Amino acid sequence: MGGSLVWDATSARRIPAVGRALALLGGFAKQMPMDAYRGYQRLPQPRLLARPDPNRGGGWFVQNSVEDYLLYGNAISVVTARGADGWPLAVQWLPASWVYISWNPWDEQDVTYNYAGVTLKFDDVIHVRRGADRNFPVRGVGVVEEYLSSLDRIAAEEAYEASALVGGAVPSVAIITPSLTLTQEVADEAKANWLAKFGGPIREPAILPNGTQVIPLAWSPTDAQLEQARQMSLIDVANMFNLNSYWTNAPGASMTYRTAAPLYQEMVRTSVEPLIVDFEDVWSDAWLPRGTNVRFRRDQLLREDLATSTTASVASYGAGITTLAEARVTIGLPPTPAGELAPAPDMNASQAPEPSQPDDPNADLGPGGGGVSDTGT
Repeated sequence: MGGSLVWDATSARRIPAVGRALALLGGFAKQMPMDAYRGYQRLPQPRLLARPDPNRGGGWFVQNSVEDYLLYGNAISVVTARGADGWPLAVQWLPASWVYISWNPWDEQDVTYNYAGVTLKFDDVIHVRRGADRNFPVRGVGVVEEYLSSLDRIAAEEAYEASALVGGAVPSVAIITPSLTLTQEVADEAKANWLAKFGGPIREPAILPNGTQVIPLAWSPTDAQLEQARQMSLIDVANMFNLNSYWTNAPGASMTYRTAAPLYQEMVRTSVEPLIVDFEDVWSDAWLPRGTNVRFRRDQLLREDLATSTTASVASYGAGITTLAEARVTIGLPPTPAGELAPAPDMNASQAPEPSQPDDPNADLGPGGGGVSDTGT
């Protein structure tokens, strides 16, 4: 096979480890709901943060934006509807490969975005960049562009392994006979008899002429190192996407005594956090009024198991750090029990209403009520 095997983001996605990294980072990001904050106060979630594109799922929008950010270095969306106050009500994700960016280096604000041959209104474009191209700073640099040669090498290793398995396989054994006058016809007949007797799952004794040699064959040492090369490639891809090699299933230290919480914490802090911060900054400026920020809910990923979360919630509630409603939310429960909208009133004896007295002392109080009889007896 001649030429490069990886030349763009689409061809890079065919590498399984790349697909794994994209699924991890995009999946982590879309699991975290987006909230609106003013200072330290969390506001009711605007519809725009729950579902940026009304015609698509919110998780779908976030994952595609993250994948474009990683592969192309640019996540681009456009405002499709605005409210009376001018702030966006809906946005649409645009495939980064379809957007062409032009720029006047003498004017930083002179940037033009063309999508499928149509020039977009500059104020409606929302552009999240991964770093900056030093020769074209208005655009970001994706993983594929940054590590193109390494990705091409990984794809070439996979192609070579496939060709070795399909067209370069070696026989399982070589049988050397003591006869010096062995004809091809006799050799083919002996091979057919050997396959008929030993080709299946039957283990029978082999009786051969004196001097016959049976030599097991295997791959060459170079071909035998393909598995090791593949394992090293998993580490390379993990490094490209700023992941611990554990997440790409690369060989490493044993995780037998390591719980899930530290792994998720490391993942969020070292791999996901640098990524979502770029989105939070750009989307806050483009989507919400000044002083209000978009923030991904990180505790969705850092939440412990139920027993540990309950213990921590009880401790924080007992120390007065959180309210009962906040403690319930921490362990995944509604702020109040189902069917209970407000605390039940305290109906003690001192607050109980006194029984009403009839205006007519001769009124009938019912059977056995002690009323005065009108018979006079």
